[in-house]
Amino acid sequence: SSDLVQVEVIDGGVPTGICGSGLVDAVAELVRVGLLDASGRFVSDEEAATACPQVADRLVMRGLERVFALNYLDDGSLGVYVSQRDVRELQFAKAAISTGWAILLEEFGVAQSDVQQVLLAGSFGSYLSPKNAIKIGLVPKIAVPRVVSAGNVASEGAKMALLSGSERHGAQTLRSEEHTSELQSPCNLVCRLL
Repeated sequence: SSDLVQVEVIDGGVPTGICGSGLVDAVAELVRVGLLDASGRFVSDEEAATACPQVADRLVMRGLERVFALNYLDDGSLGVYVSQRDVRELQFAKAAISTGWAILLEEFGVAQSDVQQVLLAGSFGSYLSPKNAIKIGLVPKIAVPRVVSAGNVASEGAKMALLSGSERHGAQTLRSEEHTSELQSPCNLVCRLL
């Protein structure tokens, strides 16, 4: 099963942990192969052997906790793994994001099917796989090409404000307008969020 589960480390080396976007990818794959059920629980050993026998042996015990081993160290000991707690924390984050989407859509009377594009931004969002973000429900279920990485827009905006007086003035104007006016449309909302 070692060749079926691949873990990459930026700049090489031995994996010592998992980042948020890596967790999203791992969970999406565990769901895809049937090792996580609809509630987010690891399936039984018997179900794992049926669902995905090639990697079922990676569902192991770590103390009293059942985990999925992403890699093993050279001495054969458990390296990086996905725990039930990791899955639950991702579910909590997903619930918060989903609630935000629902409130925004309801506030403007827009259906999920009306969403034309989703921009994944920030240091976390920029590294998310659009396919996996959709698969686990972090973003609305729309066509994968319509989910686009926007990069670290906060960092880019800060650079623009630092390097350009007119951009800095525009940001200050936008900030003061935010305090004095209501958001009138989804377009205004998006512009203000960016």
